[in-house]
Parts: sequence; structure tokens; C-alpha cells
Amino acid sequence: MSGPEAYCEEALLGSVLQDPRRALEVRDWLRAEDFADPWRREIYRVLVDHHLYAHPTVAAAAPAQRAQVLGRLVVEDLHARAGAGGWQVSGGDWQQVAGYVTNLPAGVPNAANAAQYGRVVAQASLERTVGVQGEFAERAVLAAVLARPEEGARLAGWLGAADFQDPWLGQMYKALVEEKLYAHPAVTVRSSPAERKQVLARMLYEQLQHKGADERWSVPAAAWPAVAQQIHALTTTQQVPHPEHAAQLGQRVLQSSIQMQVAEGSWRIESTLRVPGAPAAEMEINSMLATLQQLEDRWEQAMGRPGTVGAALPPQTSARPEMASTEDVVLASLLRDPRQLQQVGRWLRAEDFTQPGRAQLFAALLDAARSRGTVDPALVVWDAHRRRAVEVGALSPGQVWDLYQKGRPGIAHGEGRRLVEASIVHHVRCATSAINTAVGDPTAAPGMVIGAARGHLQHASAQAARLTQATWATARTGPGAR
Repeated sequence: MSGPEAYCEEALLGSVLQDPRRALEVRDWLRAEDFADPWRREIYRVLVDHHLYAHPTVAAAAPAQRAQVLGRLVVEDLHARAGAGGWQVSGGDWQQVAGYVTNLPAGVPNAANAAQYGRVVAQASLERTVGVQGEFAERAVLAAVLARPEEGARLAGWLGAADFQDPWLGQMYKALVEEKLYAHPAVTVRSSPAERKQVLARMLYEQLQHKGADERWSVPAAAWPAVAQQIHALTTTQQVPHPEHAAQLGQRVLQSSIQMQVAEGSWRIESTLRVPGAPAAEMEINSMLATLQQLEDRWEQAMGRPGTVGAALPPQTSARPEMASTEDVVLASLLRDPRQLQQVGRWLRAEDFTQPGRAQLFAALLDAARSRGTVDPALVVWDAHRRRAVEVGALSPGQVWDLYQKGRPGIAHGEGRRLVEASIVHHVRCATSAINTAVGDPTAAPGMVIGAARGHLQHASAQAARLTQATWATARTGPGAR
């Protein structure tokens, strides 16, 4: 092992040897098991866990001699542990260990940084336990519950078996926590932690076999020894340094589950755009919003309310050249038959027009219809220019007059619906793109992912609701309507 983690392990040990009082800054939250290197792990164990830093001989020594005295005590304690544990260490190896311990204080720039070194060691230990991206978190949760069965109560209610990507690990979690195997009297009656772990592991294996037979899992008999080995590994080689942190480990599993569920929901919404008009978009969006509320409730229960993210800004309108002629057809029809504005104005918005001057003209038409009840194309443009509601020159009175001349009465409903369809496609794609960006950000907390997804989907949902209204209005006013 090399790099900053190894440096910080050595620097922390050197800091405590240099200034034994620094052990007080880390002893309550850092454990020997957090050290990756076996020798440094044992040095920390005897130095801090066995309280050699507070040995009377060290306290009585002169400040300049304390590192040397404490180092000698560490090597002597390691010798005693090696004899009791049957370690295979040669005489030459012991000389190297003694020299290594003696040189540790010399490599420390400032012993006051002991706590910072400890935090690096702890973070590196966490990453080894759950993986940099949380890929080992599922096993770590199970290992924590097996080591400390009472941790199951802290996970129940907000972490579910369905949150586990590995189906077998999910079944193990279901048996341990959801079916409350962790609280079985045969486990809780044991006084020894090692006994509780051993009994719970055996009961877990038997429970899985029983369920497999009852529910007719397609598991060949030859596969069960591998399951037993996997459970055994969770109690031995895959043990976690801090089983009391099971809830934090569970949060990592839930975080991955939230990201996956949000990504899958985004994909389902995007897939609705394959059907012209995206008729299923509103249903999928509302279903996703309900899922987000459930995820937020679970995350709140897991670790407190997500960070405030605020509403996501609506996507910027971008020009849609393919809809240019449709925009002109709608405006021309409204100019020719302004009575359509009474219905169309309820669901068509200026933002549905993306070509220069068209959104402003539509807004001016709505203003004119609401204020005067009648629409005169020349007066509409004149008033709009006078009030600077449109950019001068965007649409001249002559261009508006040409639209009026080409207008066909009664078709604004159907053509306007096409504009709303284009808008919802734009909004949904912007929403799913933003959601996928949030999900793919490794620094984004689940609360941020949930908040961003909800904000964007609420805007998309509003567009989908307008499409439903437009579809209903078009059906009433279409050629086949009576």
C-alpha cells in the first residue's frame, strides 16, 4: 500500500509516538481495523487500544525521551502478542519492526495534525469497506448486521431488499431485517458477540434454504455450499471495521437504489416520446413524481431531510424550424377567426411559438381578444409595437396582413395541438437530460437528485397537462365532432 493513505497511517502513528496526548483525539472513533497495513494495524492496537500512550513509564519520562520510551513499549507488547498468537516472525523481522517503530516520529511534520491524519485513514477504510462508488456497500450492510444484530432495528422501515442490486444479498437482507431474524430469541439470548454472530449466520443459511424450498427457487443443490461460503465470508474476511455504522452503510445502498430508480423512471418517460403526441407522457411523469415522493420520505427517514434544492428552472425555449409553417398556420387561422382564441387561449401558450416574432404576436392577439373582444390585425401589430411587446421589425404590419390573407378559419385547434406536442417533447427531453446529468454526478447527494428530478418533471407535467386539455378540446371541435 502506498500513497496518501499509507502516509497518513504512518503519520498518525508517528504523531502519537511523538506526542502521546494525540491519542485522545482519535481513540473514540478510529480503530485498528481501519488500518490497511497489518503491521501498522497492530502498532495502533497496542499503542491506542491497549492504552500504552497513557503508560506511567511514558508519563514519567522527560518530554524529549517519551517517543523512545513509548516506542520500546510498543515493540515489547508486539513481542508478547506474537508469542501468544503464534505469529511467524523471525529475529531479523523483529529488528526491522523495531527500526520502523523508532523512525515513525521522525517522519511527522506536525503532531498537531493527528486528527486530520486519522480522518484520512477512516475515509480510506470506508472506501475499502463500501467501495469508492459504493459497490461493496450491500455486503458491508449484511456483515454489519451479522456482527451487531441490534443494528437491524436501525435499518428497518427505510432500507428494503428491493434496494439491493444483487438478488442473493437482497434475499439475505430480507431474512435478516425485514423478517426480523436479527431479533430472534435464539440470537438475543446469547451474551457473547461472537456467539450471536455465529448463531445468526447459521440461522440465516437455514432460513434461506427453507424459503428456497417453500417458494421453489431454481437453485440447484450444488449451489448451496457456495451460499454457505458467502455467509461465512461476511462473518470473517468481509467483516466491517465499524458495524455500529450499519445505518450509514445502508444509506449508501439506498443512495445507489435512488439513483437507479430515478434513471429508470427517466428512461420510461423518454420512451413515451416514441409515440406521436406522447399520450402516455403525463401518466408516466405523474407516476414518477409519486415515486420521488416515496424516495424522499425514505431518505428523510434514513438520514434527515434532503438538502434544499429549490425548483428547477424551466428549460430555455429553442427554435424548432420544422414547426415554422405550423406556427404561421395557427396564427393565420386565429387572425382570420379570432373566436377560436376563447378555447385555444386556454391551453396554447406564447412559449409554444419559437420563430422570431410569433410568440409576441400570439400574446398580442390574446391581449386584444381579452381587452376588446375583437381582433383587427393591423391594430394588433400597431398596439404591440407601441407598447414594445414585440421587437420592432420582428413582424411588420405587412407580414401580419399576409398571414391574415392566408388564414383558414377553424383549424387553429388541430394545428395548435401539434405545437403543444412539440413543446412537451422539448420539455420532457430537457427534463430527462437534466435528470440523467444529476444521476450521473457522483458528488450529487440523493436529496439533490430527487429535488432536481422533481423540479424538472413538474415543468414537464404542466406541459403534459396542457396536451391533454388540447387533445380534449380538439376532439370536441374536430371535423367528426357533433
